[in-house]
Amino acid sequence: MKKIIIQPIENIDTVIQFSDVCEVTKKLYITVPNQYKVIAYIDQKVSFRIEPDIEINIYEEYGKEYLGKQIMFAFIMKKSLPQMAWGFGNIQVNNEKLKEAYRVGANGKYMVDVIDYVKLINAFTDSKQITIDEIREKSISALRTVGVPILSACFANTDVSVFEISSLMGTIREKMIESLKIESVFNNLGIKINSLTIDGIHVNEEDLEIIRSRIND
Repeated sequence: MKKIIIQPIENIDTVIQFSDVCEVTKKLYITVPNQYKVIAYIDQKVSFRIEPDIEINIYEEYGKEYLGKQIMFAFIMKKSLPQMAWGFGNIQVNNEKLKEAYRVGANGKYMVDVIDYVKLINAFTDSKQITIDEIREKSISALRTVGVPILSACFANTDVSVFEISSLMGTIREKMIESLKIESVFNNLGIKINSLTIDGIHVNEEDLEIIRSRIND
């Protein structure tokens, strides 16, 4: 029987990639480059982990009990995830105290750490790979869920005028980070917030003009 060697395909945008399902034979080998670690699934269940090495014989290294069983390998890149962009807008604010009504939005960047790769894998069933963009797509919804009510509440019924909203950027950032620490979407993905920045808070220009006109009348 010919030797079968399983190894990853280099792709800088891929966080996790999965091998094809194959049978454990005495000639099945795996090569794990230094920048990877591997989780092995036997019959779709997590069975063992593999650290970097050259041509590991699965049968010899991990036991005869797996002979003839179906195996799949998840190659995990051992690198930090890059910064990702976030943003949302058209959040209605009604500050009755100052008689100001306007639409507001915010944008910035955030970083997450993967703390549970098994959870992350389970969140992407039937995928051949998990990319940075796919993690962003799933996590960005949590940022909106958390950020929209915080942004709205910070400006409602306060003494902070629409022309002074940038003064609350630090407060909004801190509240978003605290909320994201317990956000269920992040927990289900096996990730946690590492850092979050707010690049700007934006008010609809038409709304600003209406408020300016009222003040100047």
